[in-house]
Amino acid sequence: MKVGVVGIGRVGLPFAAVSSKRYDTIGIDIDSSIVERVNRRDKFDEPMLDEYLRNHDLKASTEFQELRKRDVVFVCVGSQMPGTGYSAKNLISALERVMPYLLSKDQVLVVMTTIPPLSVKEELLPFFQDRDLDGRILGICYNPTMIALGDAIRGFENPDYLMIGESNDQSGELLESFWKGIVSKNVPIFRSSILNIALAKYSLNTALTLKITLMNAITELAEALGGDIDVQAEILKADPRIAGTKMFKGGLGYGGACFPVDVEALRSECEQVGLPTTLADAIQSLNDRQVRRSVSLIASYGKQRVSVLGATYRPNTSIVVASQSLQIAERLVKDGYEVMIYDPMGLEGAKAQLGKNAMYSTDLDKALSFGNILFLGVEWPEFQQLSKDSFRRDQVVIDPWRILRSKDLDCTYVGYGLGKQ
Repeated sequence: MKVGVVGIGRVGLPFAAVSSKRYDTIGIDIDSSIVERVNRRDKFDEPMLDEYLRNHDLKASTEFQELRKRDVVFVCVGSQMPGTGYSAKNLISALERVMPYLLSKDQVLVVMTTIPPLSVKEELLPFFQDRDLDGRILGICYNPTMIALGDAIRGFENPDYLMIGESNDQSGELLESFWKGIVSKNVPIFRSSILNIALAKYSLNTALTLKITLMNAITELAEALGGDIDVQAEILKADPRIAGTKMFKGGLGYGGACFPVDVEALRSECEQVGLPTTLADAIQSLNDRQVRRSVSLIASYGKQRVSVLGATYRPNTSIVVASQSLQIAERLVKDGYEVMIYDPMGLEGAKAQLGKNAMYSTDLDKALSFGNILFLGVEWPEFQQLSKDSFRRDQVVIDPWRILRSKDLDCTYVGYGLGKQ
């Protein structure tokens, strides 16, 4: 099977690298710099990506005519739109460039880009129908991703499930066979209409953000009542009526390039079809509260030097988009605090956002000694190696994720979700 991947950015490139392990794969992008980086085998931030580029024969090109020779063409371009969440505009533009090279009845077009169900119904499907694409090629599929940046390779190779929206059985079968060459045979594969799978993607995104928000609400309740959020989480995981055991950990709110946009998209979609936006508004409000309450907690100690440990939206990535840890640092800077930020991968992004208003360090020991207050905003694995000897007795350690709860520190320690007994 010969595979083409149009759009080799943060999601498309790891996917193309995984595909190249099993199939003859080429990545197509209008950005010649990313194409050159791939072909030179430059280093990338995404874990395991460099290894896959070294060990497998992924090719990259700016020439769309290369798609003529491909059995399956995946389109994975950005679709985020401020104010509405997602838009089909960029996807339609990419498809316009791809369409001239979809000429064979053996080809399948696969859209991976996240797009609103309403846009699928009113823009994407009419776009295909007007051009009789289903009559020209074997078929069209919608195959949304459910991976996290910073863990994309593992996410593509070891998904919990796969979703395939299909214009006909034949195209769905070909895409299913593609994935069976990559994932284990035990992975559930859900196949339905393109519109139904687009709606499922929205349903999943909403459920995930709701789960994070639920745990953060219970985290505050545990603090107020003298409870322990980690005990609450273990009990919730044991109840089979509550789907899955992941993401049961109160701390800071969600961030990154996807979840905040997903909630915005849910609100926009409900608004457009005349439904209440209550759920999206509540999720957003409770998520924003985690920044405000963290800043208030820091202010309550009356100390002016704060080390913010972690700037990315999650560990193992350089992405700082909508990182709550960085949002807290930004608020502190605006309130007149002296702030030093430490992060093993995200300092360039932090500097781009905060500029000269904060201090930055690649030396963890320097950051530890700087602050009267140490705020552990990201669960970087190296923070687990810290001990009581890492801190002065006069320091305050604020630990939303409870990384150090078992370390018996000599200084003031505040873990989120741990009420006073």
